[in-house]
Order: sequence, then structure tokens, then C-alpha cells
Amino acid sequence: MNFENIEIDKINIEKSVKTSYDIKLNNKSIELWTPKLYVPFGLESKFNNHFLNLELKGDNYVKLFEYFIESFENKLIELLDIQKDDFNSQLRYTKINSILYTKVYEKYKKIITEVKTKDGSFINIFNIDKDIYIKAKLIVDKLWIIKNKYYYKFKLKEIIIE
Repeated sequence: MNFENIEIDKINIEKSVKTSYDIKLNNKSIELWTPKLYVPFGLESKFNNHFLNLELKGDNYVKLFEYFIESFENKLIELLDIQKDDFNSQLRYTKINSILYTKVYEKYKKIITEVKTKDGSFINIFNIDKDIYIKAKLIVDKLWIIKNKYYYKFKLKEIIIE
């Protein structure tokens, strides 16, 4: 689903295991396609996890996507009934453009994220270069509490290299 088709007012959260919540839209996890976004650094790894920072630079459609992320996070803050300072945003604002933090999707230590070129050829995720543009299908399904701070992640389900 394209992000602009997501009705933020219909998003809800449900208490889940221990100190976590499920994020749902129509009783399902949320999946959405990003516009074309810039990859400034390539794939990064820390704490046995892999991340891809996406720079929100470009046209008004990218700005609309940034507004969508802000609105999405504000909806979670509202549903949790917490202060903005108690919420770990996945957007980082820089002097030039914002950065969206995303995480490679893994299950049982196996990478699930698919990486393809525009023509459909598969690429190894570790071969993603910096200074490229991609479109990504993101999934967001959980948020959790650690030391009184609320966290969530956008997981990369699919990447198409532009």
C-alpha cells in the first residue's frame, strides 16, 4: 500500500507480550511503500543487526512522506498517552534533510528483506552501495518500552534499487 492511502486515524495499538504493543491497521501490521529515497551511507551493522538510513531529499512527494511519518509518530504518542520526549522517533532532522532510520527485516537470525533491481534481478543485501536511490516496502508491527522510553522500527521488507 502506498503511504498516502493509509488512514492514520484508523491505526491502533494493542497490548502484547510483556512490555510491548502491536501496531495495527485493520487488524494487520502496517506495510507501506516509500517514495524514491536516497541512501547516503550504505548498509550499516551494529549489535548483530543491520540498518539502512534513508535520506528524505527530493520533491514534494518526499516531503509528504516525511509529514506522513511525523503524523504516524504523533498518532502513536497520542494512543500511548505519553510525552514526545518519551518516544524514540525514527526521524532525525539535519540542517539539510531528514534521515529515516530503517532496519533490515530478520526472523530467527535469517534476513527476510528482498533486494531487487528495477528489472527484477535479485541482489545480495550486503552489496547495497551508498549514494543510490531506492524505493522500499516497510513494515511496522511492534513498539516496546525500555527504561520508560517507547521504541519502534520500520523494517525493510523489500528494496527496489532505482
